[in-house]
Amino acid sequence: METQTGHLKRIDELHASYLAFQYPLLFPFGEDGYRHDVCHRATPNSQKKKRNRLTVREWISFKLQTRTNEAQTLLRSRRLFHQFLVDAYTMVESERLSFIKRNQSKLRVDKYINLNDSQTTDKSQ
Repeated sequence: METQTGHLKRIDELHASYLAFQYPLLFPFGEDGYRHDVCHRATPNSQKKKRNRLTVREWISFKLQTRTNEAQTLLRSRRLFHQFLVDAYTMVESERLSFIKRNQSKLRVDKYINLNDSQTTDKSQ
């Protein structure tokens, strides 16, 4: 993306405008793509869930569904659709990696390190 000063700026694949910039033929109106602050619709069962935010995987799944009353531009774009799927996969993996990065203390990574050390000592004996 080019800034007002003329410099180029890289946007993250989880940025709301990433897909509109990357695929202007698929998103001609520049509509936002995935946003991390979208909540699930409130239902009686929604209070039982651990998370209440929409994930990239869920958003991509929604976009890939066939609907009778909507144009299927995305699904019929052939090679561009294949490239979209590759980018969608990188978006899902990027979200997973950022989750792991943000939740290091909850995941108890230090325990895995001790496990690796114990396996190394067992092999050396």
